[in-house]
Amino acid sequence: MQQYLHQPSVDRTPPTSLRRAVLLPGLVAMFGLASLGAPLAVLPVRVDADLGFGPLVAGAVLAAEGLATLLTRPLVGRFADRRGARDATMLGLFGAAISGAFYVLAGLLPVSPITALGLMVIGRIAMGIGQGFLFSGGTAWAVILAGPAQQGRAMSWVGLLFFAGISAGALLGGLAGDIAHLFTTLLPPQLAPDGFLVAAVITMLVPLGGLPLVLMAQRSAPAPHGAAVLPLTAILRAIWRPTLGFGLAVMSYIGTTSFVVLAFLHRSWHNGSIALFVFLAAFALARPVFSGVCDRATGPRPVLLALAALAGGMLILGLASDEHTAIAGAIVAGCGMSMTYPLLALPVVRAVPATQIASGIGLFDAAYDVATLITPPLAGLIAATVGYSAVFLVLAGISLLAMIPAAAAWRRRPAT
Repeated sequence: MQQYLHQPSVDRTPPTSLRRAVLLPGLVAMFGLASLGAPLAVLPVRVDADLGFGPLVAGAVLAAEGLATLLTRPLVGRFADRRGARDATMLGLFGAAISGAFYVLAGLLPVSPITALGLMVIGRIAMGIGQGFLFSGGTAWAVILAGPAQQGRAMSWVGLLFFAGISAGALLGGLAGDIAHLFTTLLPPQLAPDGFLVAAVITMLVPLGGLPLVLMAQRSAPAPHGAAVLPLTAILRAIWRPTLGFGLAVMSYIGTTSFVVLAFLHRSWHNGSIALFVFLAAFALARPVFSGVCDRATGPRPVLLALAALAGGMLILGLASDEHTAIAGAIVAGCGMSMTYPLLALPVVRAVPATQIASGIGLFDAAYDVATLITPPLAGLIAATVGYSAVFLVLAGISLLAMIPAAAAWRRRPAT
């Protein structure tokens, strides 16, 4: 019988209340992840229209962040395991602030367009590295504080706070133009910042708000000196099933957020933005409602039900004859997608030594990075050749395919 690397062991820090375990890591990471959302509304416009590089280069600049995150995930996990998850999360704050500093330089300095572009690429890379520290460090920090009995709920709630941070940052970035307009009424024209510069300053300063919180927190215990360290290849062998399942499932999330509005427009429907909103709202609201399911789960049934809901929602989106039915499908899909992360991350946390939780989470999260690189071009190719409805039908099939490794992940048993 296939077995875990070890028996699930007691964490290095005493378990605490779920609220205390989640609140501090989640709030700290929220400040950093706001910097992930803040430039999204202005950065593509800056590269495409203002600097004149076009949409292809704008897309490449945005993709630089995801590639940086993917390539540094293993190093981030190792750092968090060796130095402590709290310190890793703090480094994520610095990475986010540094990214904003490079955006500020790109907006302030009288440099050529290619130099400004280079500064923005460096900023995206800094944010990509910082994002890895924030996600892996913040999740591991919450899981360690929560203790084994509350790991699933901890991942559900801290993930919700991460999502809230990104959304709040995107909201602030969307208001950057209005803030810039306000400055034009208060300052001389030559001193008034534009919307890009306002968003850049927000990106740089907001993460610093998390530093007092992280400095007040007790440092999470690093791995004991001399503790056996499993190679990443051994960890990957232990967690590849839930990681593959999550990677396949999250393609539906990326495909929906990227293409649902375009799919509605292509079918002459006018509520694509509402479909996107309800998908994300269902994704967020299902977490607190169903978070307790994770820690009570003893087999694959909950994750299979979540994947079935995700696949069903994608199927409805692809086959719907009217926009109201499609919106209902988006709600179903959002609810299903919401619980796939904690339900598949829990076998990962249980499959690795307690001293290497961050490494396991980092490798697991890398599935999202890979899916981010693969899904948009694949979905775009399908939409261009077959049609937008086919995108969601293919995603439904991929979500069903994710059931195979997901079920296998939950059927693995600890060594006795």
